[in-house]
Amino acid sequence: MLQIGILMILALWVSKELFSIKFKKDDYSKSSNELGNEFKKKHFRMLFLFFLVFVSISILLTNVFEWFSDAIIGTDKTLIYVIKPNMGTWMVMAIFTSLGYSVFAFIKLAKLMFKERHEDYWIYYNRLYRLNASGILKYLGIIIILVSSILVCLNLDTYLKIKENQIEINGFRTLKSQQYDLESITKIVHYKKTVAPNGNIVKKPHYALFFEDGFEWRTNDDLREPNKGDDKIFDFLSQQTNLNIEEIELDN
Repeated sequence: MLQIGILMILALWVSKELFSIKFKKDDYSKSSNELGNEFKKKHFRMLFLFFLVFVSISILLTNVFEWFSDAIIGTDKTLIYVIKPNMGTWMVMAIFTSLGYSVFAFIKLAKLMFKERHEDYWIYYNRLYRLNASGILKYLGIIIILVSSILVCLNLDTYLKIKENQIEINGFRTLKSQQYDLESITKIVHYKKTVAPNGNIVKKPHYALFFEDGFEWRTNDDLREPNKGDDKIFDFLSQQTNLNIEEIELDN
């Protein structure tokens, strides 16, 4: 798919650019006081710029991911409803992804602002944090970009499509979509609460579909956050299948 290809090409190119960056080795020709006098205030400005870039990229990527998701689903006129990652999911993914791209922008901005002095800025940066902070930043950016881009691409092709007599499910962990007739749905459940990863019970209403072959699908699968629009969709499925929606307190 074109959208997934664009994201992976961008991720690989930026990762390659980050990997090729070399930082000057500290020869201790300047004291920490000298470097501090020159870069201390400028460093805080750089951190502020990093924050602005991070927020801007997060907002941009949230909308790009949502747009790409809509484009991949397409405009099939046989579709009655589609359940896919929503804006909340894309916002979380965008925040994570933008961290990596902001690292790349931060390094490029340092070179742009400090010009021939940018190498000394990174020496100050490393001394400030008392480790090879520039190297850690560089490789952390590469890891975040590659991992987050893979997660985003997997989520872009995640959906549940409802047609007149059929359901098509493409999950986060599956290589190809699964198709079921509506008659193969054996149970529709509405859970009021769920068990959080830390073991706490939280109020998080969501729906689940159970199929004849034992497969189960939930509206909170694949990093998706359930929303109010799900009520209408599952009322429709209840009518089409003549199955009552079972109300269960806890999904464990």
